[in-house]
Amino acid sequence: MQPTFLTFPDPDAVASDAAARFIALAEGAIAERGRFVVALAGGSTPERLYKILATQTLDWTQIMVFFSDDRFVSVNNRFSNAGLALRLLPLCPRTTFPIPAETTLDAAECAAQYENELIAALGGEPRFDLVLLGLGDDGHTASLFPGKAALTATSGVTHSTPGVLPPPVDRVTFTFALINAARNVLFLVTGAGKKEKVAQWRAGEGSVSTLPVRGVAPTNGTCTVLLDQAAS
Repeated sequence: MQPTFLTFPDPDAVASDAAARFIALAEGAIAERGRFVVALAGGSTPERLYKILATQTLDWTQIMVFFSDDRFVSVNNRFSNAGLALRLLPLCPRTTFPIPAETTLDAAECAAQYENELIAALGGEPRFDLVLLGLGDDGHTASLFPGKAALTATSGVTHSTPGVLPPPVDRVTFTFALINAARNVLFLVTGAGKKEKVAQWRAGEGSVSTLPVRGVAPTNGTCTVLLDQAAS
């Protein structure tokens, strides 16, 4: 499905709309299926979203929280996506699944273990109710970077060598196959640094290899992109 692009005045408005969507999807999924399965993202824009969600009444015991990607670092590291969520949100430990970077595994083994955890928790064909994503200045999403082997991985979770953004550590990431199986994909994109890649994305320019975000196209779900004015 092609993305729906929506523009808001500023990052706070993007976060506010994202929170309303998150809550509505959570309440609907819990009412219909008894649980809400979400993959969180990292970065400054989700941080605004998480601060709003922390003030809302949500039953986190019925929300299964995974992470669409993370740096291969401890959750105590300031660059950890899971660490950010754990600090800001009242997550339930029993239903929260950080990527297991704090082990003796290397990044490839960690990715395989995380996929096994997904399957054990969600079944043989995991389907998320919501996958949150961002967009990098280089056109990457999750940790699917231009020109990297992860772009063509056929597993649900894979690893990647570092992209151009700091810190220079390996990554563990959902693949397009897992992202595109989701019921809903929601992008939060803010800042003037994203404007060029957003314009290319909307125009259908480039390839998945050069503009990885183009690989996100849910097979039976929605894809919504929330932009602030600067990114749009």
